[in-house]
Parts: sequence; C-alpha cells; structure tokens
Amino acid sequence: MNLIIEIGGLERYMKKNKIQVNELSKEAKVSLRTRIISAVVACIIILPAVFLGDWPFMGALLFCLLVAVVEIIRCDKKKYSRWLYFFSMLCISFICFFPLFRDFFNGSSQPAETWRVYQTFDNIYVSIIGLICSALALLYLIMWDENFTVRDACFIFMMGLLIALGFQSIAFLRFFPINSYYSASSYFDLKNTVQSTTLLFYVVIGTFGTDIGAYFIGMLFGKNKLNERISPKKTWEGFWGGIVISAILSMTFAFVLAINDLPIGNIFDLNHWWNIVVVSLMIPPFATLGDFIFSACKRYFEIKDFGKIMPGHGGVLDRLDSLLVSSIVVALYISIYNGALVGNPLI
Repeated sequence: MNLIIEIGGLERYMKKNKIQVNELSKEAKVSLRTRIISAVVACIIILPAVFLGDWPFMGALLFCLLVAVVEIIRCDKKKYSRWLYFFSMLCISFICFFPLFRDFFNGSSQPAETWRVYQTFDNIYVSIIGLICSALALLYLIMWDENFTVRDACFIFMMGLLIALGFQSIAFLRFFPINSYYSASSYFDLKNTVQSTTLLFYVVIGTFGTDIGAYFIGMLFGKNKLNERISPKKTWEGFWGGIVISAILSMTFAFVLAINDLPIGNIFDLNHWWNIVVVSLMIPPFATLGDFIFSACKRYFEIKDFGKIMPGHGGVLDRLDSLLVSSIVVALYISIYNGALVGNPLI
C-alpha cells in the first residue's frame, strides 16, 4: 500500500513539474536486452581472473590490451603493414607492463619462491626509453608503409600511451590494497583474492555507475544535448544523473566496507573518510571525459564502434574507454596522497 502511495505521489510530482518520461522504442528495448546479456557473459569470463589476481589477471589484462591496440590501428580503415601491428603491440605492452620488466632487469629483491606479480605494481611507472623507442619505431614505419602517415603515427602514439597507462593503472588498482594494507602469504588466499579486489571494484562501480546512470536517465528524461558534435545521444540530464548515481553507489560501497572494518587500502578507511568523498565525486566527470575522448576518435574516423567483440557494446575500447581514464586519475591521486601520507612521495 505504501509503495502504491509513493508511486502515485511520484506521478503527481512529475505531472505537476511537467517531467515527461521518454517512450522507449522497440529498437532501444532490443539493444538494452543485448547489452545486458553481453555484460553478464563478460562478467562470467573476466571475474574469475580478477579474483585470482597475479598471473591469471595479468593474462586477461594483456589480452584486452592487445585487442585494444588492434582496434586503435583499425580506426582509419586502412590496410597497414603487419609490422605496424607487431611494433605497436610490442611497444604498448612494454609501456603498460614496464614494472615487470623493470624488476626482471634490475633483479627482484624478493626470493624467487615468494615473488608475486602484485609486488611490482606498487606505483605508476613510465619508461622514458620505452617512449623514445616507440616513437622512433612509428616514425621509421612511415618510410616503409605508404599508407602510414605522420598523422597516423601521432594518433597511434598518443592513444597507445593513454591505453598503456590506463591498463597499468587498472593493474595498480587491483594490487594496491595488498601492497599498502593487506599481506598475501600465499598465491591463493582470502586476502589476495577477495579483499584486495575492493579498490578496483570501487573504481569500476563508480565508472560504470556513471555510464549506466547517464544511459538510463538520459534515455528516460534526456532533452538537452550535452555535446552533439561528439556524442549526439548524450544529454545534460544523463550527465548529472550519472554523477549522482555513481557517487551514491561508490560512496555506499566504500563506507560499508570501512564501517565493517574492511577498508579499501590504507587511505579509504573511516579515519580518511574525505578520500572516499573526493574520489567518489572525482570519478564521474573523468569517466565522462574518457567516454568523450574515444567518442571523438570514432566521430573523426566515422565509425560506430571500435570492434565487435561484445555484442551491444562494441569493442574493448567501447566498454573500457571511461574506465581507462578514471583509473589513471584515481591511481595518480592515490600515489600522490599515499606518498605524502608516508612522507615519501611516490612520483
């Protein structure tokens, strides 16, 4: 009875304030059903690797990275030399997984029997040598591939760097709680497989909460276009709806964990509650920025999606565009704050 009264009151409020709900077309309903099924299947495939961490997680990350590199190269719909794909995958993978190579060449300080992947991702690292070699490799290919221009080299270098740092930041977020708060004494234990995933899930909830909130609020109530030149379907109503829904979901997730003495790392507990508020409010606008960056690329090259690996969503970059940028921003925030907290800045 109370629910009926509340619904009736909501309807009267909407009529009084002339708030109209957009009618969903048949195409929109089919698209929504496809997106939901595709997302569920993706979660079933990806979540085990996320919980296992260590090499299974890195393997899944590498697969997504390589697919993303192919999607970026194919944006212009040109037929490039196979060497471009080879060098691009090699260079971008090196930049992304530079912490692993750094420990390998420098010699890990941990005994071989206790060394774990997560120990290398204690910060965000950029290899200057990797950047220089990547730029030289792309410029070299300009001379040998007539379809490959300076514009193409600059685009692939810039977007490749963004993708590499985005995926490295995702790895950092996955392993930061172990390095900063928890300890993992064995490959498979509760702390390594469950508690250490909370930071990554926190950012994922905030990012996808933005996408989902903006999608549904915009679809139901959207009237005013946000930036029709880049993304014709996005509206201001969806933008603000995404921010509100994302902030509520991510704050609730973080505070519930903190209250139950399961804080996310060492800077998202009740003693540092402001970090939860700041990061929860910071994720939505940068997630939207990531969406716009990759949408601008699609508009420039006149393509609908980067790929077709996820029906209803498109390619890897269509699904992870927002997460890549929000992960970089959150990882940098954590690195700076955690460095200042311990008196030894990490960057």
